[in-house]
Amino acid sequence: MNRTEYLESLTEQIQNKHARQLVLKEITAHIEDQKQACLLEGKTEAEAEETAVREMGDPIETGSKLDKIHRPKKDIWMLGAMVVLTLVGIIMQSIICAGFGNEWIAGSYSSRTILFNLAGFGLMFAVYFADYRLLGKYILPVYGVYLVLAVLVRNMPHYEYGNYLLFCQTVHILFVPLFAAFCYAFRGEKGKGILKALGLLLFNILFLLFTGSYLSATMFLSVAACLITLCAAAWKGVFGGRRKRQTGVLIAFTVGVPLLLLADTLLFHGRILHLAEYQIMRIRVLLNPDAYGAGYQTLLVREQLSSASLFGGGSIGKAGELSGAWCDYVLICLASYFGLLIAIAVVAAVCAFLVRSLHIAFLQSNRLGFLLGVACSSILMLKTIIYVAMNFGIGPMIGIDMPFLTYGLHCTLLNFLFMGIILSVYRHTNLLPELKKEAPRYRLKLEKAGRS
Repeated sequence: MNRTEYLESLTEQIQNKHARQLVLKEITAHIEDQKQACLLEGKTEAEAEETAVREMGDPIETGSKLDKIHRPKKDIWMLGAMVVLTLVGIIMQSIICAGFGNEWIAGSYSSRTILFNLAGFGLMFAVYFADYRLLGKYILPVYGVYLVLAVLVRNMPHYEYGNYLLFCQTVHILFVPLFAAFCYAFRGEKGKGILKALGLLLFNILFLLFTGSYLSATMFLSVAACLITLCAAAWKGVFGGRRKRQTGVLIAFTVGVPLLLLADTLLFHGRILHLAEYQIMRIRVLLNPDAYGAGYQTLLVREQLSSASLFGGGSIGKAGELSGAWCDYVLICLASYFGLLIAIAVVAAVCAFLVRSLHIAFLQSNRLGFLLGVACSSILMLKTIIYVAMNFGIGPMIGIDMPFLTYGLHCTLLNFLFMGIILSVYRHTNLLPELKKEAPRYRLKLEKAGRS
């Protein structure tokens, strides 16, 4: 059996068409390595080829073993955890809202949140079965559509302020996976690729702000997630070059940005970054909530937390009445109503889910899958950390959601979209080859003019 016949017999055992390409490339490399070793032993070209193929073993048996490895993966634990956590969130919130004293909330919350979560699961499964490489392949037209819709939807007539805030949050967060795909597009370009990624991040922020998008805490979270993704890309060696130096510089930059924000607030009253007065106040409240009137929410949450028991039996408290037990203060309401132990258990379950999501990203050999997994996991983790800190009186009081627990169509669809991307990445582990990097169609060439 020659090499061609061997490879045909072997790859016929591989069911997944994408996996066949990976296996073919891998086995061909092994045969070539073994052939070179045989040539060094003094064998002829034909003898070395025959020996290398023979030592690879039976093609049917080898192909069957490789087929078991290169199959779509199903993370039953993740899917089960999503269902359980969603049901827990719906049930707990329904119980709390039933006793809230508002008939509209009690009557509409359960039906609406069930519909929102069903729509989220539908979106998640659509993304789950899709080839995530499509985002990397068509990132430029996708980003173009993103910018156009960002402008068109923002300038629609009769746009209410509440919808405006939700829209701006959605726009900022949606950029995170797009940024991951751009980092992949800049692969192999070393420092130039990193500068392109940073330039794109700055352009996106300025474009959204100048076209009317809201300067919100969500924007800072999305920027933080993008910088984390950029650091991960450098650490993975996506850009090529000296990855340790690149990673160190980017980590220093990522840490330096919030320090600049803090210094600008404390020393220059937000003049450098042009922060609004209420944004400056929120940052100052974190350091000393007792000294500012705007810290009443933080103090209220701390007071309610101090009076919560381990096993519940209370009410939603003043924090729930202030901003809704289904929205900004879900955890503190759960702690008051069901007890601290239940609230901590729910937080631990969500955190375990998100840690598993990040672990999935680090399992990927495909660099696009790795970057998308890191990006989506990062934004979900950041939102959860800020939300938990806010509900326990140690974080900023901002409008943010927590996966599985908070109410709303926009945030539910976004969270399920990101979870669908993460599961799609896991499903295609060891299946999808890297996209081929296309050379630019046009190049600008500068030449020194000769003397006449």
